[in-house]
Amino acid sequence: RRSESETDAAKLPERPIGRYVLALGLIAVLAVLSTFTTYRALSAQEQDATVLEYGLRQGYLATRVADLSGEIVDGVSEPLHNELAGSADEIVRIHEAFVNGEPELGIPAIGSTAIGGLLDEAGVALEGFLLATESAQAAVDRQGRAPTIVVEQAEEAAVEYGLAMQRVVSAYLRVSGEQVVALEQTEYFLLAATLVLLVLEGLFLFRPAVRNLKQSWTANTEAHRSERELDQQRLSYLARYDALTGLINRTLFSDRLESAVARARRDGSVVALMFLDLDGFKDVNDRLGHAVGDALLRQVAERLLGCVRESDTVARLGGDEFTVILEGGQRVEDAGRVATKILRAVADPYRVGGEDIVITTSMGIAAFPLDGESAEDLLKGADIAMYSAKDAGRNTYEFYTTELRERTSQRHSLLDGLRKAIDVDEGLYLEYQPKVDTATRTVIGVEALVRWDHPEVGPVEPVNFIALAEETDLIVPLGQWVLDEACLQMRAWLDGGLPPMRMSVNLSSRQFRAGNLVETVVASLAAARLNPRFLDVELTEGSLLSDLEETRRALERLREIGVTVSIDDFGTGYSSLGYLTKLPIDTLKIDRSFIKDGLADRDGIAVSSAIIGLARNLRLDVIAEGVDDDEQLRFLEGLGCTRVQGFLVSRPIAGSEIPKFIVRYSDSTESVSRPA
Repeated sequence: RRSESETDAAKLPERPIGRYVLALGLIAVLAVLSTFTTYRALSAQEQDATVLEYGLRQGYLATRVADLSGEIVDGVSEPLHNELAGSADEIVRIHEAFVNGEPELGIPAIGSTAIGGLLDEAGVALEGFLLATESAQAAVDRQGRAPTIVVEQAEEAAVEYGLAMQRVVSAYLRVSGEQVVALEQTEYFLLAATLVLLVLEGLFLFRPAVRNLKQSWTANTEAHRSERELDQQRLSYLARYDALTGLINRTLFSDRLESAVARARRDGSVVALMFLDLDGFKDVNDRLGHAVGDALLRQVAERLLGCVRESDTVARLGGDEFTVILEGGQRVEDAGRVATKILRAVADPYRVGGEDIVITTSMGIAAFPLDGESAEDLLKGADIAMYSAKDAGRNTYEFYTTELRERTSQRHSLLDGLRKAIDVDEGLYLEYQPKVDTATRTVIGVEALVRWDHPEVGPVEPVNFIALAEETDLIVPLGQWVLDEACLQMRAWLDGGLPPMRMSVNLSSRQFRAGNLVETVVASLAAARLNPRFLDVELTEGSLLSDLEETRRALERLREIGVTVSIDDFGTGYSSLGYLTKLPIDTLKIDRSFIKDGLADRDGIAVSSAIIGLARNLRLDVIAEGVDDDEQLRFLEGLGCTRVQGFLVSRPIAGSEIPKFIVRYSDSTESVSRPA
């Protein structure tokens, strides 16, 4: 067998050795000529730079001599005379170098070139300049001064010589530039000729390789075409199906739902649409990570497919939202049986990534033609019913009803009104409920409570619109508005001469999660010019424990600037009491439920007593809220709690009534009673 090198040599075309040598010789000659031309061009450019440098120096020296000549008017010193003579000698030496050339300086001989005439004119100007300079020096009197007119003649001669040398340099650079351009063009020509020879030789020598390259290009083109077709198929699939679960996505779901409604309209059947949202899926993602969450979604999708017929449709709209289209039924109640089956299937424990996970779903059901005449109507109805199922306690399903539609419409109207009220500051106002110390008969603070007077429906119960704001992000701007207004009111009271006390403002967990709680509190205090020691923030146990470490840092920063922290509704949370020793807390507020049942319920008495004892042992203040009668007050005072808040002390009142209340309460010597 022949070796690979012999095989490759056999593939090369046969050619005369003489032509090969001739081609190499031509390439070598062209390379030498190109190198020589490049060298000449670089040399010319270097001479240009030298001529420009010394030409400018001649102008500078002539100007310097003129300046020195001007100083003769004030008297000639020996250093001035020496500098003047030295500059004049250097001008003459450089000028002679321009005429005859000076290799050491790199100045070419210009006198014999086409611009020699301009150099001769400059020489005449130089003679006049030197003569004028000598005349100025010769005219120096005994005081060392020369006449002004003689000095001015020397200055004019210097300027004339400088201009003459500028003309010489400009003309030289123009002629030299033309020569450099010609050399560059010659260089480009030689380079192009070399490249042409190389290309021709390459085409002849590598003709087989070019043919193989063409075949390879054709094969690669076909491969790319096939890959593009596969990419288009993948894109087409992803446009209609969910990449994570393999279920159809929102786009194909909309087409399927519209087709199902059209078929049901023709044959008089029922189409039921189920809208599912997993309960607590966000907690799974946050606790175990998105990889576990994705695996859980895939298992949920498999269970949903196992609960319906092949003719039905299961889709994932995104996140943890799924839909099911049931076709061909005759009764809406049939969807309820399928919904029950789905609830049981989804609620069975999952094993994902070594973790046992239990999750449920809330489901809304809307049916054609009962709940809507279009696919869009069904989707809206099922979505509304799903949120109703969430409100009903989760892990259940709700059918869409007219009552539900009206309630949702009212909710949206209320939400829009609240958003407008916050944006334009219209209809919102604060009332303040005093907190007192019955032992010292002093008002120790007030709690700011937001109220809303709707322009159409009138006053809205706080429990309604605050809960609505909590469900949305409106609680953040609403809480900011309350904080700003409360700080401004406290500042106004202090300016009006009221004794120092604390303004309590409730904060929500969403304000904590916004990440800039401390900055907003500081901004509100600064805007009202209020000392932080007059502000108290109230938080629930749930908002504290959503992110314990982040909460601790935020509360410590508030504590550092002087703001105090109270735990509202203490005792109603389902959490460990260990956080009391980890967080900077100042006050515990006993929830009104323990006060209400404290006299009649042994457990209520025990809880209230335990909270008061716990606060005392932890050196925390304690205040009881919801104190509505004297009997409750005596019960609390018997346990050692004298700080109270409730209807017995005062209902929430307008800010203008607080000064009157403080005076009335402080002057009263009787037991606390309801205000008239």
